[in-house]
Amino acid sequence: MTKRGCLLEVAVSTLLVAVPLTACAPQDQPRGENLRTFSSIDEAYVAVNEILGCEADPAGEPIVPIGDGVPLTSAQKLCFENVQLDLYSDQKALQESYRLLSDSNQGKIHLVHGMNWMVVDFSRLGSGQPSTWNAERLAKELNGEYASVGT
Repeated sequence: MTKRGCLLEVAVSTLLVAVPLTACAPQDQPRGENLRTFSSIDEAYVAVNEILGCEADPAGEPIVPIGDGVPLTSAQKLCFENVQLDLYSDQKALQESYRLLSDSNQGKIHLVHGMNWMVVDFSRLGSGQPSTWNAERLAKELNGEYASVGT
């Protein structure tokens, strides 16, 4: 792992652990009505890849959201160095992860989510640069919801 990738992972991990201690009023929770569900991370990745054209072997590791000391995701996969796909075992875990990201005061985080999945863009946190993928298009084509959370 590169020094930059390691620093990003430490910074975001610290963010996800520290958020409950510094949380502001939560932003709207995902509605979760009539949104797409995936049965596996591979199925979700194929669908996301068809739209975004993910990198074959992106650098880094996904950032694992933690709730009550345990990972909230059931599976994860990177699409780009700072864009990851998370699969959740239930709606409660997805909502907790969404809340953690919403309560962040590390900058805006763009995401698209369905019933049990979320594509999260940490580009601004990792590089300070805006994302290059079209989140609104991804949301529309995968029957998901787009949100810009955090402050």
